[in-house]
Amino acid sequence: MNIGANTSHSAKARSPIFANGSFIYVPFPTRRPKPGPGYPAEALPFVRSVGRRCTHADPDWEGLSYGDRCSNPRAASLRSVAVGDILLFWGLLWRNVGADWAGFTRDRGWYLLGALRVEEIAESGQSLQRVSSRNRARAARNAHFLSGHGVAPKDERVFLGAGRYSTRFSRPVDLAVSKPSGLIYRAFTSSGGALLSYGMSPSWRSSLRSCRKIWDLRDRADRARAKLVRDAILRSDGFDLLKDHSV
Repeated sequence: MNIGANTSHSAKARSPIFANGSFIYVPFPTRRPKPGPGYPAEALPFVRSVGRRCTHADPDWEGLSYGDRCSNPRAASLRSVAVGDILLFWGLLWRNVGADWAGFTRDRGWYLLGALRVEEIAESGQSLQRVSSRNRARAARNAHFLSGHGVAPKDERVFLGAGRYSTRFSRPVDLAVSKPSGLIYRAFTSSGGALLSYGMSPSWRSSLRSCRKIWDLRDRADRARAKLVRDAILRSDGFDLLKDHSV
């Protein structure tokens, strides 16, 4: 899933990546304040002319949750997500050689930013009291529950990640979209199931714009592709995307 400040937000908000490989996740800006605490303090130096609460801060990396409106065609496939499925998040990062907006260069790229293995799902119209007691406090932090005043709004689902198997990466993984041998072309497929190809149709942008199922770990070819991504994340971040999965 594509998250965070995107190309259309580049004049107002950018997520920086630094020389040591670390990054700061900056949610996309909104015109009006949204429920919740807004931009975290670490993100503020990388936002311009935007109120602190003018953002939809989701995923909640601290609470390991993510919500979306499944009536939106872009997110319609999230209706089929089940417990145990893995949500993989990607976004745009800008090279930064300083500590604030002035440090941005023109260099940018698309990276894998984190993963959430679903432990529990709050359905549309579900109140916080129906979330398991172990997950209720962090569900209450999610922007979707906040906007619904303790109830998941209509057509929205909130996914709660298993703490042992979910994280925001400390070092993002470069999808290398500008290289024919990039990870995105070796491990990700079009909606028709064929591997994406550099400079060919369908483009990686159109293929990954909407949330959708990429791999079925019961399928041999899909398992091999998932392992390529697992290994890239392990090398970069040390996180095992497929830990305890029988693959």
